[in-house]
Amino acid sequence: MSTHIYAFGSVCRGEIDLGSDIDLLACSDGPTTHIDSDKYSIYTYERLRSLWSEGNPFAWHLYLEAKLLFSSDNSDFLGDLGAPSEYTAAAQDLGKFRKLFEKSNNELVSTGNSSVFNLSCVFLAIRNFATCHSLSTGKPVFSRKSPLLVSPSLEISPKAFSILTRARLLSTRGYGSNITHQDMAVATRAIAAIPLWMDILERSVNND
Repeated sequence: MSTHIYAFGSVCRGEIDLGSDIDLLACSDGPTTHIDSDKYSIYTYERLRSLWSEGNPFAWHLYLEAKLLFSSDNSDFLGDLGAPSEYTAAAQDLGKFRKLFEKSNNELVSTGNSSVFNLSCVFLAIRNFATCHSLSTGKPVFSRKSPLLVSPSLEISPKAFSILTRARLLSTRGYGSNITHQDMAVATRAIAAIPLWMDILERSVNND
């Protein structure tokens, strides 16, 4: 049975901080009961080949950033795949993440329930929205700060962006300081700028 282990994500971008984890990918052509799925993203070689042929954003992420840590046969499976196919699903993906943003924002405004979870979803939506847009332009940005690094960038204060990031860490890893009522007020005001920013990026994709 062949196995390849890769690191990817923030550790490969040098974006390490106290909230970082280490993203690990395990590729295998057989049973993976010996691999902890809580610590590894586990993919078959067939599935990865399919992602490459689709031009999937995750394939591009791995192609541009993944680092080989272990190979059972001394080969570099991902490296041997070469570049993924062209990314052509930007319009659909932007629409999907816009819907996630709108749903999460509506729940924040209308109910106030699960506020940390909904802020976390807002962060996920804007990060992936920016990443998919950047990939469509041929200048991919996979950083957690992608909304601040694309052009035009999201006009949001460092404090507000930090609150959204903290909400994501709290929701997914239970790490970080709690979100206060004051934090919620800051984040909620900042979120008002997101729809117009999304409009501009969507138009640029649809006009290409």
